[in-house]
Amino acid sequence: MAALGAVVWHATAVSPGNPFYGLFNNFTDLRVYRAGAQTVLDDRPLYTAPVLWRLDFTYPPFSAVVLIPFALMTQMIAAVVWWTASFVALLGVIVLGFRSLGYRIDGRLWIFAALLTVCSTVLEPVRTTIWLGQINIFLMALILADLVLLDLVRPGSRLKGVGVGLAAGVKLTPAFFLVYFAVNRQWRALTTGIASFAATIAIGFLVIPRDAWAYWTDYVGGATRIGRVDSPANQSVNGFISQLLDYFDIRRFAHPLKGIPVYEAPAWLWVPVAVVAAILGLWAARVAHRRGQELLAVTIVGMTASTVSPFSWGHHWVWFVPLLVVAFDFAYRGSVEHGAGAWWRWLAPATVIALSFTWWHHWYQSGPRLGSDHAIALGLFMMPRWPDPQWFDRVEVILYAGCYPLVLLLTIVVTLVGDARLRRRQREENVVARPEPAASVA
Repeated sequence: MAALGAVVWHATAVSPGNPFYGLFNNFTDLRVYRAGAQTVLDDRPLYTAPVLWRLDFTYPPFSAVVLIPFALMTQMIAAVVWWTASFVALLGVIVLGFRSLGYRIDGRLWIFAALLTVCSTVLEPVRTTIWLGQINIFLMALILADLVLLDLVRPGSRLKGVGVGLAAGVKLTPAFFLVYFAVNRQWRALTTGIASFAATIAIGFLVIPRDAWAYWTDYVGGATRIGRVDSPANQSVNGFISQLLDYFDIRRFAHPLKGIPVYEAPAWLWVPVAVVAAILGLWAARVAHRRGQELLAVTIVGMTASTVSPFSWGHHWVWFVPLLVVAFDFAYRGSVEHGAGAWWRWLAPATVIALSFTWWHHWYQSGPRLGSDHAIALGLFMMPRWPDPQWFDRVEVILYAGCYPLVLLLTIVVTLVGDARLRRRQREENVVARPEPAASVA
């Protein structure tokens, strides 16, 4: 029923009168990928000018090389191949997630995973990734195959780290997983990851040396080339603080961009907060890793990477999919073991869905900061920021501006609190099980 509801939602609610517009009627980012790859084939500069319309190619040189096959396809064939591969990768992530949690892979699991794949498209990060033709699902699948699948099929494999390095070569954000290796003292995986990342850099220099030099010496840190830092879709610490500076109109942090004021948090304001978020995320991931909950650990690291990145579009948060698998398992096992008394466990998947659902809303006179008096938005983070707010609007905007990092914060709290309770319970059991010392005989 839920899968059918997701289909109906996309067909009727997201864009009335234009069925499935919210899934298949855009693929702008795929167009940019193809344009970047075509730029390489044409031996034109990749980073000094927009590759499509006014859009820049912002990924490392290796990604443009990897994407060349899509430049050789027609736009429609490329889109169909991309969409099909995205759904297959999403299905694989869900099946792998349940397998890592101890479920047997059989026909029922495949059917359930297929239905859950359809359901997951109503999560805004997944919907936007498919809609734009983004690469996030593939990177997530590659990392999970590296850190979770390898441990299942070949524990201690020397290949561990290769997937992380390749993912970082395509898009820099996954390089954060190298820090996760260091925190867990997985030195061989760290070395392998660094080596494979270095190999992607070397390939870039071999194939397009001029562009590779330009990227790594000039364009690598250009967050403003990605988009407005204060965009509501920037669901990172930097974006959260910049959005609040915009909303409360703190002019000292505004600078003009094409005649429009852009609010950008200075490094001294957002970097310390990002460092704290990184420490807490890595701490919770290490705790989950130590308890054998590798899927949860990897998911926390993925969300933490999105939080601390200077710019994280909402669609970077596809890590909500394995988080939903973990949350569903938490609720389901509780129901099996404790019956109706564990109803509260279902709040875990419900919270993930509520904060990342494709909330469709349509409003008028939403104010100048959104650039339009008549707009359609999708996702909680795109809720309107009223120019003349009531007191509760000022509270709600904090939720809107940082709803995805909030999911990470809740996950960290639940993980650390759960670990603390488990440790306390184990200490109490050890005290009860410890035999009394024998009485001495005078």
